[in-house]
Amino acid sequence: MSVMQGYDREKAVAYMSQRLDPSEFKPVADHVKELLNAAIDADFAYMTEAGVLNAEGLMGDAYYDDDDAFEYILERVSSPLSPSEKQMRALSSFVNQFMELQEAFMTEADLIDWN
Repeated sequence: MSVMQGYDREKAVAYMSQRLDPSEFKPVADHVKELLNAAIDADFAYMTEAGVLNAEGLMGDAYYDDDDAFEYILERVSSPLSPSEKQMRALSSFVNQFMELQEAFMTEADLIDWN
């Protein structure tokens, strides 16, 4: 798995922790830091496997597919937990928020460019 060059995990976790709405994922809200780190790992693993990032952590030739990434991240975040249906809905809400905040963090940090 590659990590995007210039990505600061500590700053990303702090940024997202302040902006997440835990009321949307109450059944798993006590594990926010662990979930964020698992989601970050899964997101970069997806980007590497899909060719969005190359081995050096630079942008690859592929495009980021939000739907594929969501399923990929959700599967990896939920698999160690054996979640109930209620927890799975909460995890889905968490992943949705994570993806929005991950994009916002990377945009603000000038790690992605929409041009």
